Amino acid sequence: MTRPPRTPLHLRLAPGLLALLPLTTGCVLLAGAGVGYVVSREVRPGAVQEAEVADDVDRVWPSSKETAEILHDSGTQVRVQDSPRRIQLEVDGAKVVIEVEAVDLDRTLVRVSAQKYLGADSKTAEEVMGNVLRRLQKK
Repeated sequence: MTRPPRTPLHLRLAPGLLALLPLTTGCVLLAGAGVGYVVSREVRPGAVQEAEVADDVDRVWPSSKETAEILHDSGTQVRVQDSPRRIQLEVDGAKVVIEVEAVDLDRTLVRVSAQKYLGADSKTAEEVMGNVLRRLQKK
């Protein structure tokens, strides 16, 4: 009696490991046009999205403000503070904070947090961060 061939272990484990990938922190390299590409992206405690971008803060900050103006809920205001660079807005009913910090020449740190119903809203924070990064890619 012959046994059917077994699927190799790495192929059996791959779907489960890929499903866990979004839960890990670490580097994500994105191909870009040389400006605004992501050096690293992490999820910090409290569901704070953090990304280091290979671009100057003087380009990232205006782009982040433009993104906030596009994303904010109608009937709400975007509050901008230039020092330290901080934007407060509401997106889908969540209170969102975008912080932009110069790390070095051509290195900028972007942090996005969101609170909804007295708790962290990781989904909204992730969506806002994604929009900020996509807008930087287009510039």
